[in-house]
Amino acid sequence: MSAAKNDLKRRSSWLRTVAITLLVLTLFCLTLWWQRAVLLELVLQQALKHTPLSSPSLSGLSFDYEQAKLAEISFGMATPAGDLAVAMQDVATDFDIEKRIIHNVSIGHAVLKFNHHPAAPSATKTTENTGFSLPLDRLSIAKLEIDIDTPWGLSSFAGKADIKRGAADAIDARFQDARQSLHLNIDPGFSAAKLSVDRLPSGNILKMEAQQLDRPAKQISLHAGALELIEWFSSSLLIPQTLRAKTRTYDVSKLSALLSATQLSANAKTVDNFASLYAEAVLKRNKQSLVAVDMAMANKQTIDMNGRLDMAASEAFDLIKPWLPALAASWTVTGGAMLGNLQLHKSSNQDASGTAQLAITDLALTAGAAKVEKAKVELNIPELANRAVDLSAEVPTLGLGKDLIARNLNVKARYLDQALTLNQASLAIFGGTMELMPDTISLEQTPILLTLRLHDVDLSQLLMSLHYPNISGTGTIAGELPLQLSAGAIDLQDGSISGTQPGVLRYVGPADNQNIAFKALRNLVYRNLQAKVNYRPNGDYHLGLRLEGSNPEVLSGHPLAFNLNISGQLPELLQKGILAGDLERTILEQAIAKPANLEKSPNTPTGDQLPKPPPADRRSQ
Repeated sequence: MSAAKNDLKRRSSWLRTVAITLLVLTLFCLTLWWQRAVLLELVLQQALKHTPLSSPSLSGLSFDYEQAKLAEISFGMATPAGDLAVAMQDVATDFDIEKRIIHNVSIGHAVLKFNHHPAAPSATKTTENTGFSLPLDRLSIAKLEIDIDTPWGLSSFAGKADIKRGAADAIDARFQDARQSLHLNIDPGFSAAKLSVDRLPSGNILKMEAQQLDRPAKQISLHAGALELIEWFSSSLLIPQTLRAKTRTYDVSKLSALLSATQLSANAKTVDNFASLYAEAVLKRNKQSLVAVDMAMANKQTIDMNGRLDMAASEAFDLIKPWLPALAASWTVTGGAMLGNLQLHKSSNQDASGTAQLAITDLALTAGAAKVEKAKVELNIPELANRAVDLSAEVPTLGLGKDLIARNLNVKARYLDQALTLNQASLAIFGGTMELMPDTISLEQTPILLTLRLHDVDLSQLLMSLHYPNISGTGTIAGELPLQLSAGAIDLQDGSISGTQPGVLRYVGPADNQNIAFKALRNLVYRNLQAKVNYRPNGDYHLGLRLEGSNPEVLSGHPLAFNLNISGQLPELLQKGILAGDLERTILEQAIAKPANLEKSPNTPTGDQLPKPPPADRRSQ
C-alpha cells in the first residue's frame, strides 16, 4: 500500500512538472508571438549588417500571416556606377507565405540619392544581359524623390510611381510629376523596352524604343517633335542642370514657328554590345529631309560622321536670325536653296579631321535699300583641324538705292584665327569698278583698315544716279578711299579722286547769271578734275574739289580753275545716304547754293578747309 502511494505521488509530481513546463513554454511562445515584430526587427537589423548594404536601419515592424509593415527603413549601397542612398517611410506589403509570393508593396514616401562616379573604362567589363524580373506583382510609391548627381549637374524627379509586373514577367512602369508623365514598358527578360514621355495634361514629347537588349546586336530608335524636345530639355528637372542651362541660352520662342512642324528621328544599331555602332538622325518637315547625320564608330576607337543639309535659305536664315546682330536680323531672305555637307573622322587620342562645305544658290535678299538677286555663296573648310574657312560670293545683280544697280559682285576671302584674308572684293558700278584692296584684316583689332579703289567710273552715270536733273556731265574718274571701320562707325581720311579723261560738266539750275563761275558751269569743258574727301565718325565731312577747264561762251573760252571746299555733317551717311543716293545730292545742293566769286591763285584742294564759295580764275593758254 505504501509503494502504491509512492508511485501515485511520483506520478502526480511528474504531471505537475510537465504542466508547469508546458505552461512556461506556452507563456514563452505567447511572449515570443506578442513580441514577434520586435524580435524579428532585431534579427533583420543584425542580418542586414552582414549584407553589402551600408548603415542599414529599420523601425516600426509589424506583420501577420498576410501582410507586413515598416514605419521606416534606410540603407546605402555602393555600385560600380556610384553610391546610392535610400530612405523609405510607411512601407506596407501583402504576401502569400505558402506560395512564397509578394503581391503588392506600397510606399508612402521614398527618397533616393545617387552620386554618379563611374569606374575607369579599363575597369569596366561588358557582360551579357542576364535578364531582370520584378519580384512582386506591384510597387506603388505615393511620393517619390530622386536626386542623381551627374558630371553634368543634378538630375531630379519629384512625383509618384506605379510599377506593375505583367504576363511572363513583363514590366509596366509609370512615373508622373506636376508637368510630365513617363511610361516605360519592358518586355520579358529585358529583351525590349519602350519609353514614352508626355507633357501634362496632354501632348507627346518623345518616344524611344529598344530592341534585342538581351543580345549583342541591339537597335534603338527615337522619334520626337523638334520644338517639344528642345522645350523639354530646357525645362525638365530630369535633364542634368548644366545641360538644361545650356539649352536655356537659346530663345526657343523665336524659333517656334520654324520648328513647330519639324520632326526628329534617330536610329542606332550595334552588333557587339556597342563596341561598334552605326547611328543616323534626320530632321524632317512634311516628310522632307532638312538635316541628316550618319555616324559610324568602330571598336570604340574611331568615329566617322557625315552630315547633310538641304533646306530653303529663308528657313535657314530664320533659324539663325535670333542670334544675328540687329542690322543683319532686319534683312529679309525671299529665295534661295542651301546645301551643306560635312565629313569628319576622329581617332582616339587624335584631333578630329575632315571637311565641310556650305553652298547657297539663287539667293534673293533685301537689306534696307539693297537688293541681292540670284547670288551664290560658298563656304568651304578644306581641313577641320586647320580651322580655316574659305569664302566665295558671286552676286550678278545688286540693287543699291533708287534705281542704282551694281553687277558682278565677287568676293573671295579666307578666315583663320580671327583674321580675314581678303583676296578679292569687287563690283561693277557706274560703268566702272569698285574694289577693296587685298589685305589681311585682324578682326580682334579695331579700327579695321580697308582701302576702297575706284576704276574708270563713268561720271555721267554717277550724276544720273543722284536724281538731280540740274547737273550732268561726262568723263571718267578713279581714286582711293582709305577706310577705318569700327563698331557702328566709319572713318575716311584723305581719300583722293581724280578724272582719268577730259569731260564736260553742265549746271542748268537757278543761279546768278552775272557770276562768271556759274556762267562757266553752264557748259564747263574740263581737262582736270581732282578731289580730296574726308569723313569722320561723328558725321562731319569735308570735300575739296578742283576743276580746270573752260567754257567756249565765257571769257572767249579762256581757261578757268575752280576750287570748291565744302564742309557739313551727315549723321546717317552709311545707313541712308549711300544706299538711297542722297549723300552726293546733299553735297551738290550745298555746293551750288554757295555764292561764287573769282580767285586769282587757287590752291590744291585739301578737303579739310572751311566752306568757301566756288572760286574761278582765268588762265591764258
